[in-house]
Amino acid sequence: MSSPIQLLKQTFEDLSKANKKIARFVINNPQRASELNIEEMAAVTKTSTASISRLVKNLGYNNFREFSLALAYTQLRPSNLPIFKEINPDDTLPQIADKIFASAQRAIQDTRENIEDSEFARAVLRIINCHTLGFFGLGGSSVAALDGYHKFLRTPIPCFYYPDFDVQLMQAVKLTKDDCAIVISHSGRNMQTLKLADTLHEAGATVIGITSYPESPLAEKSDITFISSSDESNYRSEGMYSLIAQTTIVDTLFMMTSVRMGPDTEQSIQNVHRIIGETRK
Repeated sequence: MSSPIQLLKQTFEDLSKANKKIARFVINNPQRASELNIEEMAAVTKTSTASISRLVKNLGYNNFREFSLALAYTQLRPSNLPIFKEINPDDTLPQIADKIFASAQRAIQDTRENIEDSEFARAVLRIINCHTLGFFGLGGSSVAALDGYHKFLRTPIPCFYYPDFDVQLMQAVKLTKDDCAIVISHSGRNMQTLKLADTLHEAGATVIGITSYPESPLAEKSDITFISSSDESNYRSEGMYSLIAQTTIVDTLFMMTSVRMGPDTEQSIQNVHRIIGETRK
């Protein structure tokens, strides 16, 4: 019989909305999931014990305890797998390229499928009506934050981004209920990022969180959350493909905002193109 994680991944697309929440949690947190009882897992996933019981039986287990033991067993197996599990040492360069492109495309597709249209609508409405839009991200996520800032500079919305944590923290405390912040973190557990989220909440700003883990502290602290899916089964490099998904989410928010703002954004973009063009003559 396949492992619990493999079974969940193989049947994921056919699961109900509630069961997908349970599956995502188990796939993303196998060690923690193996330590929870059925009541605790229901509380963490915000589902019911009945939903969990039905899910594990549909996977072929007699009860939750049998499923939990199987999950725990997989965590005890020694791992001699390479860092990039989808890449074989004898792969040709074209084969490696094809696999990496396929994984990136899969991450983007999975991300889109797991985002409700209403969440995009809520986020765009907040962004359009905010006085100031801030971008917050540290480490690898700072790349997505900077990219978002660079794009939104083309809109009439005043926005900012600072790479330094202390400066981000000082800027966060200055925001108000009329402002909006996009906070990006792959794990959603970075202590400095969570400090930023807490500070933004205390200031009253709307927090739009982008993370790969729906059960992470950042997801819970965000007013609007976008989950940047990534194929964790095929690689171990932290956030390798989630960064692509994160930037795609920000790109989508930018395009939606630009289209909805209409002529104002068009004029702003023309002004930016004009001034940049003057440096290239």
